Amino acid sequence: MKKLKNNVVSFKNDKNDFYSSVKCEAVLKYCDEQNYLSQHVMHMKSVLSSFLICCCLHSSAQFAIVTDNDGYVNVREDADIKSKIINKLNTGHLIYCFENKGNWTNIDYTLNNKECNGYIYKDKYNPVDDYINIPVYKQTGNKIVLKKDSISITLTSASFDKKKHHFKYLKDYPDQINLIDNKKYWGKDGGMPSSQYEKIVISHGKKTNTVPFAALQGLYEPNMFSPTATFDYVNDVIYIQSMNSDGAGSYEVIWRIEKGEYKERLVVYGF
Repeated sequence: MKKLKNNVVSFKNDKNDFYSSVKCEAVLKYCDEQNYLSQHVMHMKSVLSSFLICCCLHSSAQFAIVTDNDGYVNVREDADIKSKIINKLNTGHLIYCFENKGNWTNIDYTLNNKECNGYIYKDKYNPVDDYINIPVYKQTGNKIVLKKDSISITLTSASFDKKKHHFKYLKDYPDQINLIDNKKYWGKDGGMPSSQYEKIVISHGKKTNTVPFAALQGLYEPNMFSPTATFDYVNDVIYIQSMNSDGAGSYEVIWRIEKGEYKERLVVYGF
């Protein structure tokens, strides 16, 4: 999870037409006090509640990349130099860092399409939030634009049309979805999605690219108030990350865009 120092979100008051940055709890209290609980705001309240809970539970967790002068790092089974080496990750590999255990950091990562967990030495990675921040430029209910200098990132969401998808249900729980289009999915914890990513468009200088459909597949209930982005100027890499949920099935996702081309994503969940 990103280092959310103040767990701050932006909230728009339609009546007074101004923006203010307030803590999640203040947003919920304000909505109640002003009796401004329309269907849209009620939905936002549910999302922000899940967001706040997740922030509190995982405020120290964060996405990072492996950085080592040898070009790789050993992943060990436990936080000990004598512990078994279970994998090797190359420099640049996306990881999700949890708590430190002495001089070691517990991480989640994927390798060969397999979800893994282990420990690496605490100075063998760099948090993606340490790179140049690309701030929010424009934001609406289903669209957010992040922009800095010649870099522009646009994320949009759309309603989920179940008629365009195939579903497989759990054998013992026939009302619970197991797979959508024969693939794992995130955001609803067995329920039917209501929204999805429509597209992510990245402009960098004179080059504009759209993130491929496969990079968005299975990612539902996107929170358009959550996306952040950073830029590694030295290696020309853009990192886009978001925490999504609709009250259940909370997950975080990060995409890596290198030299204008989509390279990979990492999804973490189970909070």
